[in-house]
Amino acid sequence: VRAPSAGVAAAAASAAAGAAAAAPSVVEAATGGGSGGGGGVPYSGELAEQVHREAELVAAVENERAWALKRDWTDVDFQDGAEANKARLQAFEDILVARLRQSSSRALGASGEFVAESGGSSGSRDTGGNVLARVLEPLASKTGGQSAEVKAAVLDDPEVLGSSLDIVGAYLKNYEIDRAAAVLETVLPSCRRRGGLWLFKALNHLACVRMKQARPQEALETLQELEANAAAHLTSVEDNDEAWEFWETMYRNFGWVLNSLGKDEEAVGYIQRAIDVKERVGRPPTWFDLWDLGRIKATTALKRQSPASIKESQATITKALWLHKDVEPRDLVMRAKIWHSVGECSFALGHMAEEASVGREALINSPNGPCKSEEAKGHYRKALKCFKESHKLFKTTEGVHNPLTGTESQGVAWALLKLGEEEEAKDFLLDAVEALSRQQNGWGDGSRLDAEAPALGQAMQTVDRILDAHRRSGDREGLERYFKALDRLCANVCGRLQLSKERVDASVYEKLVSSCSMIMVASNVEQGMAKSQELLRKYLWQSPGTPQAQLCSELLLSLQNGEGGAAPGAEQGPGMKAFMQALAERKGQPAPP
Repeated sequence: VRAPSAGVAAAAASAAAGAAAAAPSVVEAATGGGSGGGGGVPYSGELAEQVHREAELVAAVENERAWALKRDWTDVDFQDGAEANKARLQAFEDILVARLRQSSSRALGASGEFVAESGGSSGSRDTGGNVLARVLEPLASKTGGQSAEVKAAVLDDPEVLGSSLDIVGAYLKNYEIDRAAAVLETVLPSCRRRGGLWLFKALNHLACVRMKQARPQEALETLQELEANAAAHLTSVEDNDEAWEFWETMYRNFGWVLNSLGKDEEAVGYIQRAIDVKERVGRPPTWFDLWDLGRIKATTALKRQSPASIKESQATITKALWLHKDVEPRDLVMRAKIWHSVGECSFALGHMAEEASVGREALINSPNGPCKSEEAKGHYRKALKCFKESHKLFKTTEGVHNPLTGTESQGVAWALLKLGEEEEAKDFLLDAVEALSRQQNGWGDGSRLDAEAPALGQAMQTVDRILDAHRRSGDREGLERYFKALDRLCANVCGRLQLSKERVDASVYEKLVSSCSMIMVASNVEQGMAKSQELLRKYLWQSPGTPQAQLCSELLLSLQNGEGGAAPGAEQGPGMKAFMQALAERKGQPAPP
């Protein structure tokens, strides 16, 4: 979901600006120069004071509009690598903190006092990533019980409000989703009270946040509210033509959200409406339009199992790639995203060719197994080339553990496993786990038990591929390198989801934790068993429902403190018997009775 451009914001403000222009000024009203006519009044000292007040009012309106349109932080490319991007984002936070403190001092009526006494960097207070709260929470000790009023005044300050909305855009570009959500949810009530351009901008950001959180239904509802507000303000054909960028972005965002909800035909319709809006004002389709149409049509074609349609969509996306390279030669992040879309088409073609060769059931039972079909291998090689190109660009611009880079590591690793290149896949698998252990996006609404978390599924699949890669290469000792990342991954999951056996994806969670435990046990290194037990104690609930998790739970009961002491009867469990049988076969020893 895209943020509105400066042109969009300007167009969205045009209705309010037109209304202001239609009203007679103080000078016109006083001198008869307005539409009412009539005689005129001598230019007196009192009138001069009125003119001065009007000038101040006009300046204040223009100043407020300038802050509402502020987006210089959002427009930064953030393509200089992880550390440089982080430093630039921190600099923007520090500026926002300074503006917050100045506004707080004005609201307190004691200039400089608040600034002097609440020093420290913007990252010195733990408030869940909310930079606004780090500054505003100390107000309670300085206001004599009036902190709510002072906070409201500070958050209603156009300088603070405009800077806050702008940093949300910068956060989103850096996949700092927690910070973006915290700041946006803090200022949203102020934007709703103000309405107009402030609300337009806040709702668009809210839709972006909800999409990155994997909460598409809420994003759809936000876009519908935004569309209704826009339709109420932009009522004439001229208004809508002037705001064509707004509607193009709006329709494109609808397309992306509907695609996430599985409503592909509706999504294609909205992307076409975005193209039609531009054509109505004489603007030709762009690479962005080709990419959108190509990738959404490819999703539909995959559901229909239509290789010919996927190839057609891939050709459209490839055309978008080369057009983008010509038009936006410095936009490496977007180029990487389009490379990924081209690769997805090739991987889908490989998957369908492999299924035709071995059958659906065999492919389901061994999704990571090396491919034997030469036709499928050809598609997987093309996918690998695209994924590697995308990964290289993301790693350079965003850093190795950015979610974009991590997702690409998953794609590269899977393609390598399909081609039988287990050794090369291992580094990408480690990077993928490291990225997932830090990832803030894709977890859905963690408090809802009936909603799946897409990132949880990705984590489980990645851990399974680690087991497959090391099993096929006979590399047990190499599993130790994943221990710390796996523990952080489980902690990240537990911190973001309400864990319950009633969750719709509870079985996925059980498999993730048990697979992490199995990696530690299978490593055959000192303390591997103890670390496995520690992980199970922290993250796996009692009496799990899936066979693999049951096995690990029995293991926890049977082997105390990693030293092999068995709890009475635990060694008789079916999961433990199967585990001991497999362990004995690995060591070339007879299975225990």
